[in-house]
Amino acid sequence: MNLLGLRNQCTDASVAFKGTNLYGFSRSATANAVNQYGNCYSELARDVGEAANFAAHFAGSPAAASTPHLYISALATWSQSTNLCRNWKKQFSRIPIFTHTKSSVGLPLMTVPTGDVIMAVAFSSNGKQIVSGSWDNTGRVWDASTGAVLNILKGHRDLVTSVAFSSDDTQIVSNSYDWTVRVWDALTGTELKLLKAHTSVVTSVAISSNGKEIVSGSGDCSLRLWDAWTGAELKVLEGHTILVNSVAFSSDGKQIISSSMDNSVRLWDASTGGELKLLRGHTDSVDSIAFSSDGKKIVSGSADKPVRMWDALSGAELKVLNCHTSSVTSVAFSSDGKQIVSGSLDNSVRLWDASTGAELKVLNGHANSVESVAYSADGKRIVSGSKDMFLMVWDALIGADLKELKVHTSFILSVAFFK
Repeated sequence: MNLLGLRNQCTDASVAFKGTNLYGFSRSATANAVNQYGNCYSELARDVGEAANFAAHFAGSPAAASTPHLYISALATWSQSTNLCRNWKKQFSRIPIFTHTKSSVGLPLMTVPTGDVIMAVAFSSNGKQIVSGSWDNTGRVWDASTGAVLNILKGHRDLVTSVAFSSDDTQIVSNSYDWTVRVWDALTGTELKLLKAHTSVVTSVAISSNGKEIVSGSGDCSLRLWDAWTGAELKVLEGHTILVNSVAFSSDGKQIISSSMDNSVRLWDASTGGELKLLRGHTDSVDSIAFSSDGKKIVSGSADKPVRMWDALSGAELKVLNCHTSSVTSVAFSSDGKQIVSGSLDNSVRLWDASTGAELKVLNGHANSVESVAYSADGKRIVSGSKDMFLMVWDALIGADLKELKVHTSFILSVAFFK
């Protein structure tokens, strides 16, 4: 509490966060307390939640097994924009701030217990909220900084496998194995529209950047294009021979991509519904696809394990990214197109350099398969959802090494800065 500058609020904190052990970080207790008391103690909830996330980060690092003063020193590697760090700097002004860190393995910034298997995740455009779809037939809207539940989207009658925010963050679209697509008010959680025409489970959904159209993919092998304002079905896109796993719009809304259990990726003209290209290379079900923000590249993830990158204009395969040891369930580009994130049944999240295909970082934390990954619009964070029933938020930034000094030929026991 001293680090948070909340010495006089310990009584309130003990009531609001009873059962929460920040140093042992009971995740469920922290999340429940934030959810229950977030309105009464919004700033306190935010800061204690941040402290709990830092404790989780610290406990997962090698420094946790060392001397106690490193607990404070480790704050030098934490986000400097938080109250946690602003307050410790007042009391420990000589601790340096590390703006670049060297690590190939990442730890989560925030871990949120959800109570059920998470099948889909997405950030809002402003980065303040996360929406998830789950096996419990609901969508949930979360505060991206505290992990508090803001809304529960109730209406689907089977598991929810895909979710997305509109670009203005006013609406959320979701689909379900109940054969429907639903549109929701993002602020209130009210169901606005029910889109029903597929003749089998609906597996994926996306909304165009102008918010005017929705595309969905289904077990009936078709894609359907909908008017997002009226809910009317506009077109049926046919070509896949087995269940459609994933769909996405290009950023200009002129093209649609889809992937299928027929091992293919297909590119479509959104205005005519005509098939433009058939991309083949995967040897098993293609479970996820995404456009780069400039629409020039496509990334796909498959049960055959590699992530593949394609030229959207020519359809040529550009790169094959090998490292996952099991099916790749979800892929996404960062907003600048420089990085790719992938999630897999091997329980890992991996970051890749989109220009070279090199693996940049492995994010280990989930205890079961990673079902969905997404970047925040600013490219600084990644959210992942898993069968382990946790949402995890990660730092997406890859720090460059400032300097590596190699002289010593044996153990280094102590280091210090001088004025």
